Amino acid sequence: MSGITAVPGYVTGICDALRENGFESYLVGGCVRDGVMGKEPHDYDLATNASPEEVKKALSSYRLIETGIRHGTVTAVTDGGPVEITTYRIDGEYKDNRHPESVAFTGDLKLDLMRRDFTVNAMAYDPRGGLVDLFSGREHIEKRLIVCVGDPDERFDEDGLRVLRALRFASVLDFEIEENTAASVRRKAELLRGISRERVFSEIKKMLCGQGAGRIAGEFADVLTVCLVGVTEDGLRRAARVIGGTDPSPEERLALLYAASLTDEAAVIGSVRGLKPSRAEMKEILSTFRIASSPLPETLPQMRRTVGREGGRATLGGVRIRGALGDGGAKAALEAAEGVLSRGDCVRVRDLKIGGDDLIREFGISGERVGQILDELLYHVTEDHVPNEKNALLVAAGKYARKG
Repeated sequence: MSGITAVPGYVTGICDALRENGFESYLVGGCVRDGVMGKEPHDYDLATNASPEEVKKALSSYRLIETGIRHGTVTAVTDGGPVEITTYRIDGEYKDNRHPESVAFTGDLKLDLMRRDFTVNAMAYDPRGGLVDLFSGREHIEKRLIVCVGDPDERFDEDGLRVLRALRFASVLDFEIEENTAASVRRKAELLRGISRERVFSEIKKMLCGQGAGRIAGEFADVLTVCLVGVTEDGLRRAARVIGGTDPSPEERLALLYAASLTDEAAVIGSVRGLKPSRAEMKEILSTFRIASSPLPETLPQMRRTVGREGGRATLGGVRIRGALGDGGAKAALEAAEGVLSRGDCVRVRDLKIGGDDLIREFGISGERVGQILDELLYHVTEDHVPNEKNALLVAAGKYARKG
């Protein structure tokens, strides 16, 4: 911004409407940080000295959603996307190391910016008047530093999740964490034990996919082990050194952290479950871990069965992890897995060119025997004993049916 990134009209229109009604209006937060860095912001947040009721009156021509009216936030729905407008505020006392007991509205932009976490997120921008940078955020961007606003211990005591947010921003932006802030991150790491597991998991996933993930994970292994039960500092540092050899997906990189520390699947299940992932995330992480912590398939039929059992994405991820951790057979295994997927090899019962209805109609079988024959057909197809063609499968199925 400040001539670096143009602010879209749907945002400046809201700013103008507030000003025309006698109020201040500034872009704040991540959109300002991204603009200063020359990046295109994903979304835009505004701060104003207007009260929520005054915002609603000034923006009466917009469709408004009172998303966080209690905390001073109104969302304007525009053709370009939703824009949140929040009244300048001062947070009250934090008693749970996460949420303020109360908020008070203020007319002073500086007081609003003072409550924010890091200097790179504590700048404001007026499309007409330029950048407001009271805490050297732009300088810290130029120096590639994450620095707390004010006393870092106070910022982390207010919200323990900021400990992980510091790591996440340092990883995603590929910045260093300033010395005093880094020392406080370590002092306050235990606060993470009291934070919602869902929020912790969200920050860890983003951190692991950043440009600086390996550097930050290695440097702050002692902090991350507070969140990842069973993952050791040595294992984390080992994983951090080779994380660049894996794809930047949170499931694959979490599986790497576990594979570098643990061999017991039950322990991994307990640890991952404690992060409160979705069912799909849980399945993907565990499937990837199983492949990464087991001997690699040595033959094409074995690889087909592995892909069928664990899924293509998990198989590729697990094999990449094996390679990153030094398994010399990983290159050939990766090529085999990629071949299975690119050719569309038959790896599951549903891939067979016949189904249960065909067996029932042709051979009059039913019940469990249907599934048994389909499983037998799949085995022989994956072994290249029988082609995955309907007529050939029916001939083979007839032999198996007569055996039964």
